[in-house]
Amino acid sequence: MNYIHGYCTITPKGVRLNGTTCFVPDPGHFPMRDFFAAAYRCLQIDYRKFYKMDALSKLGFLASECLLKGFDREQPKEDMGIILFNRSASLEADAAYQETIRDEENFFPSPAEFVYTLPNIVTGEIAIRNKIFGETMFYVLPAFRPETICDIVNDALTAIGMRYVLAGWTEVDSHTFDGRMFLCSTDNEPITDKRSSLPLTAGHLTELFR
Repeated sequence: MNYIHGYCTITPKGVRLNGTTCFVPDPGHFPMRDFFAAAYRCLQIDYRKFYKMDALSKLGFLASECLLKGFDREQPKEDMGIILFNRSASLEADAAYQETIRDEENFFPSPAEFVYTLPNIVTGEIAIRNKIFGETMFYVLPAFRPETICDIVNDALTAIGMRYVLAGWTEVDSHTFDGRMFLCSTDNEPITDKRSSLPLTAGHLTELFR
């Protein structure tokens, strides 16, 4: 049996960790980049590369910062993996890059924009920050499907042999965003706090992120 040790949700309403509100935005903190910047400051994160990330990477990064706070970031983690899912892949970054090449008379393709036209860049950003050397995967699904997500994550913890997996849903489009991330492991012992662990099942994912 594998277990959920913590969960984080990030929506336009704010940031919640294990059901407790960590950040509530000012109504004027939109567009998205203003929300993410305000949450970054509120959570007292120190990582200057954050401001160069695309919106999808910022969303996943903020959730990972909440969930991995108790881990030593400098310690290599060969037994930890990252598995993320969403519906739109890197569409938000794709649209930003398209704007740089759309007009032949104002043609300014940006390598910085192009880097983020792969959805799995967010897993790379998290892995680099936390020295996570295990498997990293990004799946595109039609919707948040707890059964599918649970099956894939459980498989990573058993068949692939990871001890810890940071997993979840990171969806961003031009209008809104939806982050639902959780930390799980093969061990029932608490990891970063004294909160009781839950078995990793589709039912529990549905309950936590309803």
